[in-house]
Amino acid sequence: LGEEQFGAGVSQTFETAGKRSKRVQVAEKQLALAEAEYDERVRQLRFEVRSRFAEYAAEAERLRIVERLWETYQRSLDLMEARVAQGDAAALERDLLLVELSRTEAQRAAVGGRMQAARAELARLADLPDPQSVEPPAIGPPAAIPFGLEQLKRKSLEERPDLRAAEILRQQGEAEAMLARSQGKADVTLSASYYRVFSRFDNQLGLTPAGVPTTLQDRDDVLSVGVSIPLFGRNRNMGNIEAATARTRSARYRREFLERSIPLEVESAWSRLASAQQAYQTLSQTVLRQAQKNLEVIQQAYRLGQLRFLDVLNEQRRLLDTQLVAVDSKLEVLRGLAELERATGGELQ
Repeated sequence: LGEEQFGAGVSQTFETAGKRSKRVQVAEKQLALAEAEYDERVRQLRFEVRSRFAEYAAEAERLRIVERLWETYQRSLDLMEARVAQGDAAALERDLLLVELSRTEAQRAAVGGRMQAARAELARLADLPDPQSVEPPAIGPPAAIPFGLEQLKRKSLEERPDLRAAEILRQQGEAEAMLARSQGKADVTLSASYYRVFSRFDNQLGLTPAGVPTTLQDRDDVLSVGVSIPLFGRNRNMGNIEAATARTRSARYRREFLERSIPLEVESAWSRLASAQQAYQTLSQTVLRQAQKNLEVIQQAYRLGQLRFLDVLNEQRRLLDTQLVAVDSKLEVLRGLAELERATGGELQ
């Protein structure tokens, strides 16, 4: 007895309920979400770089102010040494100046260290291989913002990438819920196959039409066609549907929270920037000018013998403190501008 068989078959599954198009929608939302998250990271990184740049610029300006004062004290000390040698000034005045010179030198070292640290941090954020390549910048007067508060609020709701990401997450959750529902529907599988079977019976003999004995043989050709439809219960894939619905609800709450909180962030940053600008204008236009005039008057009075040298040093120290406060005020303006740009989601100048 011998038997041989060969055949071929093919099957094709046809998805129902639009599963393919729904998977494409989910993939498109995932791509849009990745782009929004990238834009959000760019927004945060831009704020960090601007803040570190402002700190570096402020430290560099502080260092220039302290160095100018140190050079002034150094020249004054040379003159004071000559006057003391000629008996034209008391040794106490020289000693007072030496103390101020040492204090200023220590302050210069501290400010220089902070400037180097700020430059290294800025280079790290900007991915610069050599921090020394970042030259100390000069802080110019803050420019005016060409937008009003209400315009900035509308701009923030239109451009904030985190708000866009929350909306995309909501849409993605809806698409995933639709896909999960469609996956609960049965697919249809069509199949077809063909088989040919040869059988030979060695111990069984038959006769041909010519009467010649021959071994009995048989050949069968089998063609089959089928349709397969699995049976599902009503609760199939219910867990995925509920999970997708929960993600949709969470994303919707997140979006609604951002829609309420973003205008408040913009208003807070706007108020901070306005207050910093007002303080800077007062210091730069009024206080600094008057402090410089006061120092000039006291220096003239000292030359006329009406005041002590200690009075000159005290006024010089007050002027230095005022200049450093003005730098802090300018830094606060730059920080406020960076915060306002982060709150609105885009550049303002």
